Amino acid sequence: MKSKYLRSTAAFLAFAVAISVGASVSKAQYGGGGGANVPMQQAPPSTDKKADKGDKGDKGDKGEKVNKAEEAAYKAVYAARTGPPEGQIPVCEDFIAKFPQSHYLMGVYSQLTTAYYAVGQEDKMFVTGTKAIELNPDNVDVLSLLAMAMPRRVKANTPDAKQQYEKAETYARHAIELIPNLAKPDTVDDATFEKAKNDKLSMAHSGLGLIDLQLHQKPEDARTELTQAVQLASNPDPVDYYLLGNADVMASYYNDAVAAYDKCAASGPLVAQCKAREESAKKDAANKMGR
Repeated sequence: MKSKYLRSTAAFLAFAVAISVGASVSKAQYGGGGGANVPMQQAPPSTDKKADKGDKGDKGDKGEKVNKAEEAAYKAVYAARTGPPEGQIPVCEDFIAKFPQSHYLMGVYSQLTTAYYAVGQEDKMFVTGTKAIELNPDNVDVLSLLAMAMPRRVKANTPDAKQQYEKAETYARHAIELIPNLAKPDTVDDATFEKAKNDKLSMAHSGLGLIDLQLHQKPEDARTELTQAVQLASNPDPVDYYLLGNADVMASYYNDAVAAYDKCAASGPLVAQCKAREESAKKDAANKMGR
């Protein structure tokens, strides 16, 4: 199958998003917790006798050379896509090492990116995600994932903070442009497909919300983006509620901040912080002129 076809095919992979605010990775609620599991990675070719004669150099039905070892390795990658990320990583890494020029690399790098993220190997996730986007700038899985993860990784002392925010913003806006127009695979029902699209849109809006807060200093815009993030997600990320509460406070919506912090405090990595901020927002609502 031609790489041109691969570029135009959106690969929805199952993954668990794991991130914290401006610090180390912490588990959020997408993917394994309630996000849609919709594998849309390119399927390996069928293995009929006509296509698989010989070990190497045979012709497929479109006149392309068929490497049986490569096809077998990709089938292993594809089969692992619905299993635990710990099992996907070595299979994907082995494929990349053995077949660095393969036309399947777009899908493999995408799968590996989400697997690294699921197990908290954040540095590897960013490296592999960048390669995935270089190979396929329209990869909505990686675009939405990096759009959310990159801004949350930026700290006050990050030397290229502005550039990181701007790159993440570009990824987010491109994902939001692409996702509504994705074609549904025949193997996926309508409800599951919409759920998957909304979860990825949620991540893109989450990234934009944090960028509006940190880079653009526009809490009103951040409230809009983060509200979409929690509304679209099948299992909203408590970190998004934390960020939404922060935007509410900055824009003087103190009662809304109380509600956002209360949802954040129900579970997730920021329970203590959200409980403390909820109490502070309650005092603000009682003592300050809010909206």
